[in-house]
Formats: sequence, structure tokens, C-alpha cells
Amino acid sequence: MTKLNAARERTDAKLKYAAIHLDELKMYRGIARADGSDWERAHQESFLFHLFGIRDALLQEINLFHGCGLMPRDARKHRLRARLTEMCFQSQAFRTLARLESMKSSWISIASRMRHTFTHQKGVPRKFHVGGEEDGCVHLRHPSIDELKQQLDDMGDDAHETLDEVLARTEWKAIRIASETDCLALFAQWHSKATKLVKNLRGKMPGAENG
Repeated sequence: MTKLNAARERTDAKLKYAAIHLDELKMYRGIARADGSDWERAHQESFLFHLFGIRDALLQEINLFHGCGLMPRDARKHRLRARLTEMCFQSQAFRTLARLESMKSSWISIASRMRHTFTHQKGVPRKFHVGGEEDGCVHLRHPSIDELKQQLDDMGDDAHETLDEVLARTEWKAIRIASETDCLALFAQWHSKATKLVKNLRGKMPGAENG
């Protein structure tokens, strides 16, 4: 097996591991109300960990496909961009991934911020619903919303817009929607998009399946 094929298997494994945690969360929701237990939190965080790991695994695929020569631990976006520039390569796969990450409202940007928050700072804020149409649902609030609220509070009367008005802007819409969507539905959407991203980027690296 070539190194590239091994890297592809690792990417696929990340997709599978994320799916396993999501399936277990769905099974748990089917027999018990979401309660913020350690088990539930561990599965939510593990899902995001593996989901974001797909991005890192794709960077390694790009590194190997173009023969950039970076060690796996060094196959990071800034190092890979520099190496591709040195080699005068225009990688469609890298450009697609970098463009997606640069969009504040993209699913991968929203997911990565949530993942970084619980990894390096604290748990992602959760809102539990009891009663009504969303009974039993759990929303994970994007960290940027709390930061925005604090900024507006600090501005006081100098703030020209309310929190709701800012969140209605195009660049904030996806973040607001993600924070108002049940986490299981949100995770399922992200996993589907991650699967399509893997297929899309591999399509930009012809012959990769042969190493």
C-alpha cells in the first residue's frame, strides 16, 4: 500500500469514527432526554474532534499527492501553502479547502471554532429544550455569538445595532442557524458535507487512488 492510499484510508476512518459517535448520540436520544451528562458531552466533543480531523487528513492527502515532502505532523495549512508556492504548484484541492475555511459562515469554519473552543477553552454553551415542538432538542451555541453579545454590551448606547440585527446579516446567518439547530441534525448535516468534501477534493487529485 502506498503512503497516499494509507492517508486516504485514514481520512475515511475519520469519517467513520465521526459517524459512530453520531449514531450513538441518536440511539441515546431515542431512549433518554438529553441531559448534558458526561457521556453525552464526550460524544459531542468526540464527533467534532473526528470531524475536524477529516480536514487535517485531507491536508495530508494533498501533501502526498503533490509530493510536497512534509512530514505528517507538518502537513498544516500554512506550511503546505508555503511548500506549494515554492514548488510553483497550483493545487485545486488545496485552494478549494482553503477557500472554504476562509469563509466565516462555512460549515467547516463553524465546526472548527466549536471544536477549538472545547479543546482549548471551555465547553460549548448548550441550550436544552423542554416542552413545545423542540422538546428534547439540544442547541450548541457558537462561541462567536457570546463574543458579539459582549462587544455590544461593552459599547452600551454607542452600539448602533442590536444582537438580533447583527445576527440577521448575511455573514452571520449561517452561524445563527447552526446555533438554533438541534445538534443531532446539525452534526448529520456536517457529516454529509464532510463526505461530499472528501469526494470533491479527491476528484481534483486524479489518479490518487493508484498512489
